[in-house]
Amino acid sequence: MKFGKRLASQMEETLPEWRDKFLSYKQLKKRLKLISAPDCFTQAAFESGGTSPVREESGTSAVDVAVDELKRSGGAAVAAIKSEALEHAEEQPQQQQQQQQEESEFTSLLEVELDKFNTFFMEKEEEYVIRLQELKDRIEKLKSKPDVTGLDLEQHEELIQIRKDIVTFHGEMVLLFNYSSLNYTGLVKILKKYDKRTGMSLRLPFIQGVLQQPFFTTELLSKLVEECERNLQSIFPADELAAITKAPEQPELTTDAEECDPEQVEGIYRSTMAALQTIKDLRKGSSTYSALSLPPLGNSDS
Repeated sequence: MKFGKRLASQMEETLPEWRDKFLSYKQLKKRLKLISAPDCFTQAAFESGGTSPVREESGTSAVDVAVDELKRSGGAAVAAIKSEALEHAEEQPQQQQQQQQEESEFTSLLEVELDKFNTFFMEKEEEYVIRLQELKDRIEKLKSKPDVTGLDLEQHEELIQIRKDIVTFHGEMVLLFNYSSLNYTGLVKILKKYDKRTGMSLRLPFIQGVLQQPFFTTELLSKLVEECERNLQSIFPADELAAITKAPEQPELTTDAEECDPEQVEGIYRSTMAALQTIKDLRKGSSTYSALSLPPLGNSDS
């Protein structure tokens, strides 16, 4: 599946209030098409036997190229070649200035996207720290009763609600991992398209900065997930815990129907399973693995 379709699918699967927080991939692709490709990359340049960009990059001037052409042609088109070479030399600074301006504008668009990612991600992390502590307090309050089997009706209902809340909470944190992976992958892909179109090398330096951004730095989120799972172990039987944290290939959540209403967890669970599959796909090893690829699932926290 192409990345654009995968991203659109995940945005549809995720929580409704998250959908406008993802990378504006489609809009960035449209903006990229408006950027001018260098003359040496156009079809017209190849058809007219235009000057090779490799020779220019090696330090050979347009006038030197004209001299070479004169030697080969025996001087038959001296005026035409010299005029074309000088005109080309005059156009170069203007083209370079236009490319620099377009790169600056495109980079600014990406910076806006980074601000969006970071703001959302840090807000969710802060929210999750608070929610986890609230869940831990509720669990400890129930565990303080000497005989758990002797819970009264109100306490039993609270235990059921805690179980629902912690499943939902765990699922949302998985979705946030998926959010980080998808947006990082989208940035890498859109920058690759930019470099291919313009002949520039923006991707590597830009992504080196992205690796330090809050939305990509998931150590805190990893710790929250681990602590959440430890608390799951304290109130869930082992078989139910395995069902909640299982791999996405397994078909469905197994819980006691009386204690966990499927309708209340179906949405978040479906989103979580889709997210887990996407994370696995984005991080799986491949023959095209590079320094900009996400690490294989299970080998890195981020």
